[in-house]
Parts: sequence; C-alpha cells; structure tokens
Amino acid sequence: MDKLFTPNRYFIGFCALLVAVVFAWTYIRDQMLLEEAKLKCEELGTWNWPAIGISSRIGNVEAKILKRTDNDAEVEVQGKQVFDIQPHGIDTQALAGTESNYKATLTLYKNGESRRWRLGKVEGQ
Repeated sequence: MDKLFTPNRYFIGFCALLVAVVFAWTYIRDQMLLEEAKLKCEELGTWNWPAIGISSRIGNVEAKILKRTDNDAEVEVQGKQVFDIQPHGIDTQALAGTESNYKATLTLYKNGESRRWRLGKVEGQ
C-alpha cells in the first residue's frame, strides 16, 4: 500500500503555529472578560451618600473565571472595599477608615454578536 500523505516540516510548522494562535486567542479572550468583570465590580462598589457623608470604593480587584460559554460567563471577583467618612457625619465616626473584604460572583451575558459583556446577576458572598 502506498502512502498517500507524508507530513513534512512545513505542515508540522503550520500545525504548531495554528495551535499557538488558538491558545493565544483563548488567553486574550479570557483576559478581556476578566478586565470587564473588574470594571463592573469597581462600578458596583463605588457609591456616595452625601446626606450622611459616606462614600465607598473598591480597590485591588482580582477576578477568576468560574464558568464560560460563548454567550454567558460566571466570574468571581474580590477586593478591598474602603469606606470614606466626611467629618459632618453624626453617628458615622465608627466607620472612619473601615476596610472590608468584598467578594461576589458576577454573571455576565453577551448580547448577540456584540463583543461587550452585560452584567446580568450579582451574588454576594
């Protein structure tokens, strides 16, 4: 029986390059999702209540993908939530400089062929 196909070095090089491109694209796609989740987390934790002089912000956000499909993803985010107190607050002096750990699971959805992720659900832990 004659050999119909014999892989040469060009074919093997092409296959290796194709595998490298697929892995690189997957890595970039996951990093884009993680950055989007970090931004959503910072938006959720940043608020201001001027009537009593309290504001909040979240920093040092880390994200980890729990589950991902083409149209939705679950990402766990965690960071440090810092409460800032304005001096005119009456009963808020106990919160001055308070830091707490913030941890939540975000469910993100894609809208059709859009490249942007939309926040669907937040589950605090």
